[in-house]
Amino acid sequence: MKLFILCFLLIGSAFSDVGNFILDSEKTLYIVDGDSISLQMRIKGIDTPEITQTCEKTQYQTIDCGQLSKEYLKRLLREIPGRLLITPIEIGYYHRVLVRVYKGDIDIGKSMVESGMAYSYKNIYRKEEELAKSKKVGFWGFYKPPIKPHKYRKTNKYR
Repeated sequence: MKLFILCFLLIGSAFSDVGNFILDSEKTLYIVDGDSISLQMRIKGIDTPEITQTCEKTQYQTIDCGQLSKEYLKRLLREIPGRLLITPIEIGYYHRVLVRVYKGDIDIGKSMVESGMAYSYKNIYRKEEELAKSKKVGFWGFYKPPIKPHKYRKTNKYR
């Protein structure tokens, strides 16, 4: 919760750097109560397993890879020193604000892919994904890495 509040407070300074950011749909917003809104954001350039998605870490051990990816992102944001910078890029297909996230000088999306906890989306971090695969880090070291999230969503009618 503290991380969410910090992100929400800092998003104002990120928006002030680029001027007004116009949202074409109220679908981007979640109305918390009469004086609070929450803005849906997605890190541009990565795709991670869905929260309900599982994968096989070993031949006999299935794990919640979506939850693992989520916890890894939390850890990155908590442990990397420096200020959190969220830079809005555009509005995505599902009406979320696509952002770049930096902690200190670290590109968080790139770090997620390099660690094998995210797929590169639209080849933005293709080289980093290939390197993670070759080093067998994160999901790439599992017996069966998770299927690509977009395939999982299609099969499971996630959206």
